[in-house]
Amino acid sequence: MAFKIIVDSCCDARSVTSANIPVTHAPLRINIDGKSYDDDGSLNTVWLISAMRGSKNQPTTSCPSPAEYAEAMSGDDDCFVVTLSANLSGSYQAAVAGAELKTGSGRLHIFNSRSASAGEARIAEEIAYRVSLGHDFDQIVEGVEKYLRSMRTFFVLENLDYLIKAGRIGKFSGQLATIMQIRPIMGEDGEGNIIPLAKIRGTKNALNKMIDLIAEQDQKMRSEGRPQKPLVISHCNCPERAIEVKKAIMQKCPLITDITIHPTGGLSTFYAFDGGIVVAY
Repeated sequence: MAFKIIVDSCCDARSVTSANIPVTHAPLRINIDGKSYDDDGSLNTVWLISAMRGSKNQPTTSCPSPAEYAEAMSGDDDCFVVTLSANLSGSYQAAVAGAELKTGSGRLHIFNSRSASAGEARIAEEIAYRVSLGHDFDQIVEGVEKYLRSMRTFFVLENLDYLIKAGRIGKFSGQLATIMQIRPIMGEDGEGNIIPLAKIRGTKNALNKMIDLIAEQDQKMRSEGRPQKPLVISHCNCPERAIEVKKAIMQKCPLITDITIHPTGGLSTFYAFDGGIVVAY
């Protein structure tokens, strides 16, 4: 039986390399001044940032429809679906509804990533890795769900405007942080909600603190005898910064030796905005 992976377009990986598995993206949509743009991999993110800055109205996003998910799921191949955190988007619920409409004999499991962006990419890579080991469908589901419970996501953004407008950060505290050049290190609470982990003045200092938090986790893993963990970095229009973060993590974290860097797609760019860095492992 063949496998395929379906991700919504907040997943920044356009493909996975651990196994020869098709990866299908279910596009979310970005709505700017009355026009809707499919996040299908063709959006120029530099243009998107400019269009959002110049928008007369608040840009919004919308998730794939159940019918779009059903079309991607249908067939006789076994499917693994990875979506945005169910607490941040309707994408997970749309995928669940789509499962009721799918046709074909293929088995299906939907992973609520409890994350986004680099987190979804890391999960897709984990699925492909377990396929490459020859695990069967049930073993992959069990192993990846277990991995999900230990995965961590961190991000540092230079611009908080769209997290504020989306209600992910309080308006007053977000505006004050912007004025004071505060760069909050954000993460998830294990249930898929965004929470602040630390507040640091300046982007470089915030990134260094984020790397220190990752190093603390790495040291804990070593003391517990846990195996190496791969890591994914997504960056929004700042490849040099992503490379610097990668080098610093590899210097400080002996258990993290496999690091992949992806540019953000349209949906991740919508929230991370220019200069944002997202890390998941």
